[in-house]
This record gives sequence, C-alpha cells and structure tokens, in this order.
Amino acid sequence: MAQEFEEQEYFVLHLLSVTAEPLGAGSIREELAKNGMDLSEASVGRLLRGLDGRGFTTRVGFQGRLLTAAGEERLSLLQSEREKIVSTGAFLEAVKSREREMLLEILVARRAIEREMAALAARLRTAGDVAALRDILDRQNALLARGEPMASADGEFHEEVARISGNKVLQSAIGIIRKSGEGASFFEYIRTKVGSRVGADHEAVYEAIAAGDPQAAEAAMTRHIDNIIRDVSTYWKDHVRDLPAGLGSRKSRTVRNDPRSGHCRGMPGQNPRREKR
Repeated sequence: MAQEFEEQEYFVLHLLSVTAEPLGAGSIREELAKNGMDLSEASVGRLLRGLDGRGFTTRVGFQGRLLTAAGEERLSLLQSEREKIVSTGAFLEAVKSREREMLLEILVARRAIEREMAALAARLRTAGDVAALRDILDRQNALLARGEPMASADGEFHEEVARISGNKVLQSAIGIIRKSGEGASFFEYIRTKVGSRVGADHEAVYEAIAAGDPQAAEAAMTRHIDNIIRDVSTYWKDHVRDLPAGLGSRKSRTVRNDPRSGHCRGMPGQNPRREKR
C-alpha cells in the first residue's frame, strides 16, 4: 500500500513539474486514471491535501496546485529511488510477469483500430485540430530534450487523434483496449531500452494528418504500432529471457511483491519517462 501511495505521489509531483499553470484536482484525477491509477474524487483530494501538508505543493485559490521547492526536492529523491529500482532488476521482474503474448495481442488490436482513426482524422481535421496536435508534439519534444519521460504526451497524442476521427465507436473500443494494457510509461521504457527513438513516429502521423492524406496517415500509424511490437519482441528476447526460471509464468502474478503496485504501470518518471492531458 505504501508503495502504491508513493507511485501516486510521484506521478502527481511529476505532473505538476511539467505544468506551468496551476493544475486542478479534476485534471490530476483524469491523468492518474489515464495511467492506470483510477482513484475516487475523495481519494485524490486526500492525496493532494497530504502533499499540501508536507509542503510539496501549494494551492492557488480555486485554480489548482503548483509544485513548491520542497516538492521539487521530493520529486528528485523519488526519481533517484526509481532509477535504483530499475538498476537492481526489480523492474525486469515486474516486466517478466506481464505475458508477452498478451501485450502483443493488445498492440495488434490497437494497430487495427488506430490506423483507421488516423485515416479518418486526416479526412476530417481542421486547422484547430492540426494546431492542437502540433502543441502536443512540441511539449513531447521539450520533455525529451530535457531528458524527461514523455508518456503523458504520448497518450495525449493518441487521444487527440481519436477525438479528431469523430468515430465514437472506435473511440470507445480503443479506450477499452488501452485501459486493458500497459501505460505509455511501460512502452516508453522498453523502447528506450532497445535503442529506439521514442516519439519520432508521432511526427510522421502528424504530417500525414496535417496534409489531409488518409493513406499516409494510416500507413504512418501502422508503422508506429509495428515499431512498438518489434521493440517489445526485441526486449523480451534480449533483456528478459535471462531472468531466473519461473518469473515469467502465470504463477508469478501471485508473488508478494505485486508488480502492479508501481514499478511498471504508471512509471511516469523512468528516464527513459511520461504523462499529461
């Protein structure tokens, strides 16, 4: 439970660190949910009041919260602890318990739906839609340039493409699929670990949508998901197979150190990173 709370604390502090304006409880709750931490409104309120009380955040009237200097120090400490966890192999053990086949099946389902949404977005986009996508990519690139996780921007980009597509059935389907799988932080870590240029695929998708080219948008989104599938397969082959026998079995899901408590899902701060909308 303490580990889960620390994960939530880290996520909120990191979210505030990449946000120039005060962020409200509703927006924070939404971001937590997008990254696998589905808290009630009351739970988010208690979490934020706790951060206020410890001097890590400060409330700005009804506008929301800002990160304090003490909060920046706390965030730095949590970041260092995360990096130690990864270096000791705890993260790999958590990854091992995720069934590779299930991850790949989720990605294949995403590919089928998201390429259709990209094509629709290219047909229906407005100048405002293109500007919104560009803004997301600019924030993504700024995070990468600072060496910070960009998983939040990743999720926001895909959600914006889904919105622009205008197809509510596809939007609902992809929402269910994305919630059933890992957060963007998980895939960001894997892609960085195998040497891929995280975030580069989004530029090609954006350019095709901005140009109003449905075929190019569909092809670019397909390549994007295919690249993730390739990286997941490579990661399992090169980084997971040498772990002790049994870590990858279904029985491993019952180990006392439940990986869902924080070292995989919602890893917004692995440097390799993620998350906002």
